[in-house]
Amino acid sequence: MYIASLSSSSTCGNAYVVWGDSTRPVLIDCGVPIRRLTASLKEFGMEPQDLAGLFITHEHSDHVKAMCLVTPFAQKYRLPVFASRGFWKWYSRYSCRLDRDLVRPIAAGEEVVVSGCRVTAFSKPHDALEPLGFIVECDGERAGFAMDLGHVTEEITSCLRGLEHLVLESNHDVEMEKRSGRPWHLIQRVLGRLGHLSNDQAAEALCDLVTDTTKQVILAHLSTECNTPEVARSAVLGRLAEVGKKVPVRVAPARETALYSYS
Repeated sequence: MYIASLSSSSTCGNAYVVWGDSTRPVLIDCGVPIRRLTASLKEFGMEPQDLAGLFITHEHSDHVKAMCLVTPFAQKYRLPVFASRGFWKWYSRYSCRLDRDLVRPIAAGEEVVVSGCRVTAFSKPHDALEPLGFIVECDGERAGFAMDLGHVTEEITSCLRGLEHLVLESNHDVEMEKRSGRPWHLIQRVLGRLGHLSNDQAAEALCDLVTDTTKQVILAHLSTECNTPEVARSAVLGRLAEVGKKVPVRVAPARETALYSYS
């Protein structure tokens, strides 16, 4: 299985690609301009037409920028778009030209197969309309994507525990967030139960999620103002060491692309 992070932060946007040796790639979120999205795909030898489908977690702009155009990314390249009914209700307010045959509502607990990849949706707590996370299975391995969540529910733990690849939000350091000088209402939103996962929350969750079958953890959606890769990774590795668990922990760059693969 191959996982590529094309961009991973609130300020730079979010987009991830997953594929296997025998499957076409699927795109998780498209929160970057089309030109940058296309250029990032080319870095991995892909064209937009190679994608089997687009899966959208929720409607915030850093996850859907390439869809909020007169001619959306998915329309331009004829990609089916899988998202919750809450998302589609929100999207209907835009005067975007997206053909109805590309609209694919998906609900938490539902599973779809696109070009050999099996994708299962699960619900997550975030201040959006029916936000979803996704588990992508191809070539016998599974990757779970859980970004933009204020806390980790029992459902999420049940869905993600023991997956081979975990892409989990580690958005902020709490003290850095509190001292950031941001408006207090924004700080409250980030720290709230429908906001974003802190380093410590991610570390605690991973104590349950990581098992002997876990091959790697990829920390994602780091704040560029209230976190650093070193701080996030240290918090997670330290907590995992306390419970006797050892697994490679990587950090998705805010803007640059990165490839994570296991044979």
